[in-house]
Amino acid sequence: MKFSLGQSQNERIEIDVLRYERLAVGEYYDDNWLSAQIRVRAGAFSGQVEAALLASELVAFLSSLEALHATLRGSAEFSTLEEQLHLVLVGDGRGHIALTGDIADQPGIGNRLHFALQFDQSGLAASIRELEKVTSQFPVRAV
Repeated sequence: MKFSLGQSQNERIEIDVLRYERLAVGEYYDDNWLSAQIRVRAGAFSGQVEAALLASELVAFLSSLEALHATLRGSAEFSTLEEQLHLVLVGDGRGHIALTGDIADQPGIGNRLHFALQFDQSGLAASIRELEKVTSQFPVRAV
């Protein structure tokens, strides 16, 4: 189940959440790791990496995206515990969204790509709907 940010096929980041990494055992962190594939297309650059995300990171990002969408001002941020993905979206109050991101091919080490995307507010609503579906499919498992 995926969500994406950006409006053009050549200027987009897609995060495809595949599954929980483990069966629930009653330990918060172990129970909430998700396996994902992340695809980035930014100008002439494109790539794909495997990553581990926490369900709670997606829920927090959804909340910050909703706040940004409501005012079109301020920022929304997404960071993974293992520092494999970091996104910052900034609204200018007039409907323009600037996204900057960093993605690494391995947790904590490896190669990094820094990228920037621009899109308008209409793309944000679709991203929020997609992320709502992802967080419904992969909710934070309570301990």
